[in-house]
Amino acid sequence: MRELKEKGIAIIFEKENINTMDAKGEVLLTILSSLAQDESRSISENSAWGIRRRFEQGTYKISTKRFLGYDYDKDDKFVVNKAQAKIVKRIYQEYLTGKTPDRIARLFRSEKVKNWDGKYNWQATSIDSMLRNEKYMGDTILQKSYTQDFLTKKRVVNDGKLQMYHIQDDHEAIIDIDTWNAVQQEIARREKYCEEHRTNAYAQLTETKPLSCKVICGECNYLYTRVQYTYRDGRRVAKWRCASTNKAGGARVCSNRYVLEEALIKLFIMSWNEIAGNYDEYKDFWKKNLKEGDELLRYKTKQIMAAAKKGKIKELDGELMIMAMDYIKIFESGRLVIRSYDGTEFECETE
Repeated sequence: MRELKEKGIAIIFEKENINTMDAKGEVLLTILSSLAQDESRSISENSAWGIRRRFEQGTYKISTKRFLGYDYDKDDKFVVNKAQAKIVKRIYQEYLTGKTPDRIARLFRSEKVKNWDGKYNWQATSIDSMLRNEKYMGDTILQKSYTQDFLTKKRVVNDGKLQMYHIQDDHEAIIDIDTWNAVQQEIARREKYCEEHRTNAYAQLTETKPLSCKVICGECNYLYTRVQYTYRDGRRVAKWRCASTNKAGGARVCSNRYVLEEALIKLFIMSWNEIAGNYDEYKDFWKKNLKEGDELLRYKTKQIMAAAKKGKIKELDGELMIMAMDYIKIFESGRLVIRSYDGTEFECETE
């Protein structure tokens, strides 16, 4: 209004009989806008009060337009969309085989799996959100976010400032409770893993680099990174080195050794064939996991048992590696330790 006034342009409010070019125009507008803002605040508070009272009674309504897996039936009940539910189940299963949300999104786009809108525009953030959404296991948590400011309409995550309402067994589940808990434990495990090894991403491009983020420095706890060398005769060799060996102020931070990728692959194949070749000997160990372990350990143990039953491997199976292998730890002495998700460990020495 002031910018237009400076250019000699008036705004006429016919109902209120205000002309912004008059001296009293801005004063009247300030008073009226203050009253309107207070009315807006009052309406917002009343609406929020009504919503929270309905939450207390367990009454809610959410849009299923962008919510894959559920619809409302003719009686306005929350029901499973069976076709979409298959996609939801697959997302949870793929995640527990070691894939990242980004990998699952790229896989779905390549396979032209339809999203809620019938398109193939899968994003890692939406898949990550689906993996954390309690509605898929039959519960509902209300007021996970709220409008912080009635003027800006900005919504923020409820970090405990307002009460949340957890309704258990609210509707038919798509994901069983054991799988749900296993996924939440895996999410927490990956977050802790990234924090411990100082990385922002848990594995990248695992379809071509299954060792990504799985090789750890036993000296400084940094992750190893892949580097490729080309010799004078044209030969190209892939090696892995500690990420902290980069020059820092002219000095080498970590003195741990480089390891040929070929050696790491051979170690995985050797350790896996030890498990698969002695299946019966590991049965008691696996039975203990199934009896005493948490949901994630039980799930991973079942996966490893099923894969080991198929027998030994002769060459690298990338999908098997990301499903079964937790990490390989490298020590300056030449000792390598490989650990599987079921808790089995093997060691070897390199030159």
